[in-house]
Amino acid sequence: MTSVSTRVGWMVVAALAAAVTARVPPARRLPLAIGVRGVERRILIAAYPIVVFAGLARRRALSVAAGALAVLHIVASVRARGGRRPHPIDDSSLCFRLVTANLLCSNSDISRLSDEIAAEDADVVLLQEVTPEVLAVLRRSCLWSAYPHRRVAARPEYHGAATFSRFPVVHDEVLDVAGSPMLRTDLATPRGRVRVVNVHTVAPLTRGQARRWDRQMAWLGAFADADASPVILAGDFNATGDHAPFRRLLRGGLRDAFDAVGRGSGATWPSGHRFLPALLRLDHVVTGDGIGVGSLRAVPSVGSDHARLVAELGIPDPLHSDGQASGSFSPV
Repeated sequence: MTSVSTRVGWMVVAALAAAVTARVPPARRLPLAIGVRGVERRILIAAYPIVVFAGLARRRALSVAAGALAVLHIVASVRARGGRRPHPIDDSSLCFRLVTANLLCSNSDISRLSDEIAAEDADVVLLQEVTPEVLAVLRRSCLWSAYPHRRVAARPEYHGAATFSRFPVVHDEVLDVAGSPMLRTDLATPRGRVRVVNVHTVAPLTRGQARRWDRQMAWLGAFADADASPVILAGDFNATGDHAPFRRLLRGGLRDAFDAVGRGSGATWPSGHRFLPALLRLDHVVTGDGIGVGSLRAVPSVGSDHARLVAELGIPDPLHSDGQASGSFSPV
């Protein structure tokens, strides 16, 4: 029995080692490797029971191999948090609630979902996958009537968006982010202007999409750095904290709100499946240095394959901004 268990242990270790090769260039640029990287930290958890078994069974080689994978899991988990300290909301800050939700363009429960989102009582709402058909339902919803300031860029299939705000919109445009439209709205808050980008990157399912996905992360980082005013990038990034392009996005003054206040895995996809748990944290609220983070929670959204995020944010006083809307941004 021990011999059989040892063989099974080696098979699992071999499978985990194969998954780790997704880190190695140029393999890590392949769509399959990108997918594996998204779940790598979860599957590496399997190394821990093998370490225990190998130690009890005195299988030294197996213990060393599984132990190395367990150490790799610990390092990856620490690295995924970015080493960033929390940026709490101070007492003088303007506190507001932001919701971002990928509606799923084929969702037959848009009306119910819009009611759910309206009940969050957010100050800013960002919606992705807003098609003309989805927009027609939203126009009849209480979500539409609850917000005096709205900007919509409906598109067929996946890349339509809508932004709802209780703050006036002083500038808006549809950005061409490496081939994908993303809705920008600059909000006039009592603390000054805040730039908001409603993010939905491509899913890196092909080599061409993977290259665009990488460029989109770089584009968003350049956009955030181009202006000193506070910035929020929120939506469906189709990336986890283990993906190198997303980690590079956070190397400047940006932070993932989950890194500041998150608990557990924060997974948002796939959501709503009876037998399959959420595995990947694809949706994010990314904030600039001038914005505090009080809390962040993921909430299942009826009919959608993504959980929505509800973030409590804060803008400090004084705000280092000229208070004026900037024009279009074109990265070099």
